[in-house]
Amino acid sequence: MPGMENQQPSERPTGLQAIWANTLEPVAPLPRYRTVPRKAWIAGGVVVALFAALTVAAVTGAGAPPSHRIVLADRIGDQERTPDDKVVTTERARLHRALTALRPYRDVSVAGYGPAGSGRRSLLVAGMTGSFPDARGELDRQFGAGWGSDVSRWPDNEPIRERQDHPAGPLGGALDCAVLGDSATSRTICIWADGTTVGAVIDGTGETRPDDLAKRALEIRTAVEVEV
Repeated sequence: MPGMENQQPSERPTGLQAIWANTLEPVAPLPRYRTVPRKAWIAGGVVVALFAALTVAAVTGAGAPPSHRIVLADRIGDQERTPDDKVVTTERARLHRALTALRPYRDVSVAGYGPAGSGRRSLLVAGMTGSFPDARGELDRQFGAGWGSDVSRWPDNEPIRERQDHPAGPLGGALDCAVLGDSATSRTICIWADGTTVGAVIDGTGETRPDDLAKRALEIRTAVEVEV
């Protein structure tokens, strides 16, 4: 037909081209599953921030209780350190045997103390550094097995009696005192434990009551526990 050779088929946009070309036509909203509510974005941000804070705390130790170690000075209050005798060296050697990979102890300090100028030991102070998350459980173990011994009494098979708990002071943890031995050879002992230290004060004179030694043990503990 005349003029048909000049007619071209109309090219109408389709698909996305049709939507872009005709802005007057309403555009269907995105499906619901493709939208993220504002609350979800906020919640996600909180989770990410919390995870980051926990990661930093785990790496740096932020928020954890301070760690301590035992440092026995030459003088504690009115008591001065005495030369090592057989009791001190024996106790130190026995405690060193507890420094194994399967036990929580990492360092040992043992020394004798006596009145200044006397040269006579009246107190034995021993401390161990390590990891003790259950302070009360560690005290039970110490009083029941005697610093890592496999016996149910003190290492010399001495009975432990009159055990009582006492205030642990500002350093926290737990503190118990008891009487070692029978009535003829009794000595008084106090043991404390916290997250990173366990220590003992033994009065070798047999003249100090547990309540009095508990007060002395608090003074000694404050002097010998040093923050790492």
